Formats: sequence, structure tokens, C-alpha cells
Amino acid sequence: MPTARRITGRHLVLEGPGAVLDVPHDDAARVLQRARDGLRALGWPVEVRLRTHRVAATVGLHAPVDGVDAAVELLEWAAADEGDFDEVVRTWRETQDPAWRRLAAAFPGLVVEGEGLVTVGFGRSSRSWPRERTPSPAEVGNAAGIPIVTITGTNGKTTTTRLVAHCVEAAGRTAGRTSSDAVVIGDDTVERGDWTGPGAARRVLRDPRVAVAVLETARGGILRRGLAVEGADVAVLTNVTPEHLGEWGVDDLETMAWTKLTLARGLRQGGTLVVPAVSGPIDAVLPRLRAMRPDLRLRTFASRPLQDPVPSGWADDRFLHVGDGVVPLDEIPITFWGTARHNVENALCAALAALALGVPPEAVGRGLRTFRPSVADNPGRMNTFRMPSGALVVLDFAHNADGIKRITETVRRWPRSRRILLLGQAGDRTDEDLVAMAAESIPLDAWRIVLKEVPKRLYDRAPGEVSAILQQALLQRGVPPSVLVGPTPDEATGVHLAVRNAGPDDVVVLLIHETLVGAVAVLEQYGAVPVG
Repeated sequence: MPTARRITGRHLVLEGPGAVLDVPHDDAARVLQRARDGLRALGWPVEVRLRTHRVAATVGLHAPVDGVDAAVELLEWAAADEGDFDEVVRTWRETQDPAWRRLAAAFPGLVVEGEGLVTVGFGRSSRSWPRERTPSPAEVGNAAGIPIVTITGTNGKTTTTRLVAHCVEAAGRTAGRTSSDAVVIGDDTVERGDWTGPGAARRVLRDPRVAVAVLETARGGILRRGLAVEGADVAVLTNVTPEHLGEWGVDDLETMAWTKLTLARGLRQGGTLVVPAVSGPIDAVLPRLRAMRPDLRLRTFASRPLQDPVPSGWADDRFLHVGDGVVPLDEIPITFWGTARHNVENALCAALAALALGVPPEAVGRGLRTFRPSVADNPGRMNTFRMPSGALVVLDFAHNADGIKRITETVRRWPRSRRILLLGQAGDRTDEDLVAMAAESIPLDAWRIVLKEVPKRLYDRAPGEVSAILQQALLQRGVPPSVLVGPTPDEATGVHLAVRNAGPDDVVVLLIHETLVGAVAVLEQYGAVPVG
């Protein structure tokens, strides 16, 4: 029997708490009707949604904030050929919590629940109670929020998240941020790991040190559980590319864009949305969003050329322009004198978001100038090292075709005699994804391409399978066999091979997927030092 998912916040299918269940297309009408019958029997509003996609149909139903568990059981009962509805009724009776409902209604957008706690107010104004002792609105008294920005996109969201937090800190305020590498409060790393879901957001929102919350928000978290927080001030969508198509019923780029714009649908009244000035998938769904949320303020960015009308933030070959502010690109380290156009876009996103949060322009400028492409400030993103021979090494987590394309375009703008590339990938990518990554690496015109295995991330692949697909794709596209080296048995060996014979005018691009620490350790063995 299919398993329903608990949805605790705004979702692709739902506007709030409830449950969703994927069922075969032919079964959708029956499940939908049984779900309606079940809702009537419970005395809930009959709010059922149906969304069809390539492999299945998704049935979703709304529930009271304390009825999510009962909603899951109701959907599973609806999908079964037989079942005891009394079990659904029993679960609802056992989980009803009028106090929780009253609290959520009294402080809309200011309550989060999870990990055995209920929290009212956010950051410096937050107060938490054990879930079994939910307070009354009178006991809470007044509750206040903090400025919140949510950030999503295929690429660039982690760099943008870190840079927004850096601008907030440059203004003398403590930022709490979630990202794909850690939960960080000010200078304190609270937890390392991929923290981009609702649980990570709650950790930041509950921390009394936090003055501004900067929340990287992954597509997967939205589709699994829903949006963590309603009423954010700013939402940023960096870009939309084909990565992860086919997962969770998202089959095309327009649906992917709409999924990511769940962040915008959850903004407070008059909130700000930051998006690219030109993006086919986003442009296709923006009219739908504007019809639903005409109150939102739209801020757009473009790294060039200028569009008509002029974007809110844009860059030419020498300067970044945001509002009335102008910052030379050669004073923004992550742009590499403007050659890293993807980081020009990330800087624009961060500047527009920070200004919308109320960060003073001078602090935004200071943040842009002091945020470096280093392991300390932006680990795994264009981290640059100098070898004793004079060779330049760039270390990056680029993990999809668009990311590789952006790195390739950047490095090709640097005056270097030879380029060396370390290329590999985890086994959770499709064959088509791997072929696309290989194709995007070819314009680098590498003197050597070192293929690597990623043995700790094979997933369901056989050892050597991913490297073989990459190798075949490169050869079929005209890369001479003499250019290819390996595959090496692991990433560390690949790093050794890529850097050990690099000459004084070479640039080595290391695409890292296992451990940043391990790759840096190898570079240090060769005497590499970070570039200032």
C-alpha cells in the first residue's frame, strides 16, 4: 500500500498543513472521492487537491495543525481497497489539541513546532515550551519575529546564503543561517552537514542569539514536508536548471520553477521576491504568481547585458550596480575581477536581498568587499590555491552540468597556458546527467582530464560505471584518448595526479565530491597555500 507524507507547511500541492499521497493515475478518482468522504466523516472542511504528473497522481488534503497524523491515515485508508475508518477517527481523537490550534491561530506565522518543542516568536524574541505543555495565548503575551530571507535555486544558493549572512554581520547584527554545509549562528557552527530542510530552519528560528535568519531552502525539503516558515520578508530564487527533474512528480522546468516559488507564495504581505531578470522557466510562471500575490515587490538581477526595463541589480564589465550603489568588480573577491559571472549573479542576489532586509547600503558594500572565495568564508566554492611551482588550483563542489559550465567559462577567461581537470561524479545521477556534465567540461580545452571514482557515493552503481560513462562521452565528443588519465580509485588519488606535474602557468580545476578537508590536505602536502 502506498505511504502518505506528512506536510507541515506550504507545499507544491497544498497551502498549509495536511498530507499527500502518490497513487496510480487510474486510481486517482476513486482515492479522491474516498478522501472527500473521509473528510466529511471527520467534520473537516472538504479541501482536497489532485495533481497529475508523468508517473502518478498526487492527492493532497488540508488538515488542522494538529490533524496531520490523522490526515496521513485518512489518505492511506482512502487508497486501500478495504480498511477500518475507525482507526482514522481514533487517531484524530488521540491527537486533537485545541490548545495548539488556539496558539497557532493567535500568532499566525510566528509559531513553529517540532523536535518535541513549540516555539512562539523567532530569534531574539523566541520562547519555547515542551510540546506536551503548549502555552495559552495569554501565557505567551506578546510575540515578535525577526527579518527572514529564504533562498533557493539549482546553483548559487549556498554562496548567496553565506554572503547575505556576511552582509548582515557587517552591519553588526547576528545572522543565523542554514545551508548545505552547516547551521551557523554568528561565528558558531552549531551543526555540520546538509541542513536545508524545515528542521534546520527551526534550529535557527529558536536561537535567542539570532537577529536575522538566512535560510537556504532545498527543493527536496519543500516537496517532502513543506515550507518551514510562513511570513518571511524576502525570498530569493537564483536560477532553475534541469537537475532533479523526474523526482517527486516534478517533470518539467516550469513545474520546478513553481515548486521553488513556494517560497514567494509564503512571503508576508508586501514581501520582496528576488529573481533573474531573464529566465524562461521563471518568466513562464511569474504571471501566475503575480495574480495570486499582487502585493509582492519584485527585484530582478542580470549579470549582463542590460534588459529593458533595467533590472534592480546589474553588472557591466567593471562595476556592480544595485540601486544607487556602485561597487567595482575588482573589489568583490568572489567575482575574480568579474570573470566569474555566476558569482557576479550571486553577489547581486545577496545585495538585493540584504537591502530588502534593511541592511544599510554601506554594510552591504563592506560585506561584498570582505567575503572571500576561501575555505573559511565559502568552502567548496571556487577556493583558490597557489602551488610552489606557480600553478593555480581551483577547488569547487560543482555537481551538475550548469555548475561545470560556469566554472569552465570562468577559468577560460584566465590567461593560463594549460588547464588540468579532475572529473568524476556520484552514482545518483542519471546517465543523461553524466553525459551532460562531460559535455560541459569539454570547452575547458583541458590538457589533461583525470577521471576519478567516488567509491563512497556509488549508490546503486557498480564500481567504475560512472567513470566509464564519462570517459565514453568525452571520447565520443572528440577528446583525444591521450588527454584522459585514470580512472583513479578515489578522489584523493585523483587530486595527487592532477596537481603533481602542474607547471608554473597551469591552472588545475578540482571538482570535489567526497571531502573538502581531504582535498585540501593533499594540496597542503604539496605546499599549496590559499590565494588572498
